[in-house]
Amino acid sequence: MSSARVRLGLWTRMALASALCLLLVAAVVVAGLVLVAVPVAGFVWYAVDVLAFVLPVPVATVLAVAAVALSLFAVELALRSLRTARENADSVRPGPIAEGVVELGAYVLLLSSLLVALATLPFARDVLPPAIFAALVVSGVFYLLTISYVWAARAWVRSRSDDESRLERSAAGDQLLVAVLAVGYLTLAYSELFGVVLVVGLVATGLAAMLAPDALDVARNRLVGYVDDGDGSETEAVSEDTYHGIADEARRLAARLERAPGPGPAVPLALVAAALLAGSYVAATIRPTETLAVAVGAVAASAFVGGHFVDAVRGELGGDVAVLRTLEFEDDHDHGSVAETTVDDRELATIRTTVARLAGQADVPAPGLRLVDRRTPTALAGGYRPATSTIVLSRGIVDSLEGRELEAVLAHEIAHVANRDAAVLTALSAPGSVARTATGRYGFNPVLEPLAMLTDAVSRAAVAFVARGREYAADDGAVAITGDPAGLAGALETLDTDLERRPESDLREKDVTTAFSIVPPPWEEHRFFDRTRRLLARGLFGTHPATERRIDRLRARL
Repeated sequence: MSSARVRLGLWTRMALASALCLLLVAAVVVAGLVLVAVPVAGFVWYAVDVLAFVLPVPVATVLAVAAVALSLFAVELALRSLRTARENADSVRPGPIAEGVVELGAYVLLLSSLLVALATLPFARDVLPPAIFAALVVSGVFYLLTISYVWAARAWVRSRSDDESRLERSAAGDQLLVAVLAVGYLTLAYSELFGVVLVVGLVATGLAAMLAPDALDVARNRLVGYVDDGDGSETEAVSEDTYHGIADEARRLAARLERAPGPGPAVPLALVAAALLAGSYVAATIRPTETLAVAVGAVAASAFVGGHFVDAVRGELGGDVAVLRTLEFEDDHDHGSVAETTVDDRELATIRTTVARLAGQADVPAPGLRLVDRRTPTALAGGYRPATSTIVLSRGIVDSLEGRELEAVLAHEIAHVANRDAAVLTALSAPGSVARTATGRYGFNPVLEPLAMLTDAVSRAAVAFVARGREYAADDGAVAITGDPAGLAGALETLDTDLERRPESDLREKDVTTAFSIVPPPWEEHRFFDRTRRLLARGLFGTHPATERRIDRLRARL
């Protein structure tokens, strides 16, 4: 359906974008693995070394591994509870214990990043010239000061926001944060034994989440009562629906496991725990402590970070195509419901017949047709496979176009279906989802944060880079189906003119769906730096070539 030159350009764009995105997302994942593995391995080595004075080494290893597993379980539940609370910010707040656990994990990763940097200094000093090594050290210190300032400024700006949903911490969570910092200071300044308090707290939280979630609720209510009321006397006034904490997330997870097919969750979990502890005992009898600590760190980091990676990719690719989910959410938010348009039955039947005929000419299964009550002219195609694809038309585009112009737009969307563009662009957006997950789950880390921001930006640019080429291919496909380049050129010109006349309130859907629609929304003029912003928004991150260029390209074929 496209010329050999266009197809070669598409493959080149996809290869370059995919290679760069995979390289950067691999860097994010590796950084996460290292930052999680270092403190886990260090804890196991230190715990076995200390406990070996009173216990056999295999028994000490089993206790250390059990503590690591319970601690990571508590951190994971805390992360999930904060995410659930933020998704429902209008109705619940994150539990203070979950906030404290997440902050503890963030500061542990910060310490881990500093330890990794210090560990690489002797190697860098041996292989680099003295001047370059000194410049590296100075730039590293400057970077840490800068990133700390940015983090503090970001926290201050959020604290000044009037949007309550953006306030990330509760008063009780702040008190726990102060306690975590105090214990950390005592551990570094006086004795590392103070750190045992934090480990015991994490282990107790993990055990309570599994065995006694009600006890966690009582602790949460007392903590909130002491902070809010000063004496804890009004703990009964804390509503069970006000906070979503670790205990709530544990109950939610248990309910999901109960609904899963097969035996109940207790038996498989007990078998996994027994195998883990037995394997640790056996490994401690045949391997030195240092080797075992590194192995435990690697396995724990792989399970922890790997689970987040899988969740991010599954959330991006799972279920219906992301663009259709986004469109439905926006319609629900902006208009109250997804409604059929005012098109009469005869015109709707004509559109369906046209879609079926054009799909037959393109040799693909006829996609579904969905009409949404949106005034902005919108036409897009979503679906990972031609057999399950859907063409979405808005009321605005049906009112704006008719005859050969509407047929050309439908042919353009069918060409997208035939080329599997929705699947390609959604897959290219997955690295950005992984990067955003790293930012949200691992705190403002000086290593992960900049790397994740870079990966997210490159993923967006890669989607735009590939999408622009695929727009040309879809234009060629539409001409191949209809044999009418003038019809598509006229449709693009009509839509572009119509969008320019729309009031700004009609153009609020500028989002993920833009990458799949037939024309982008018009540029909103801003007084300052408008040329630079337009260059970035339309050049680097723009998902469509200039409409004028597409029109000229089509008319050149007449």
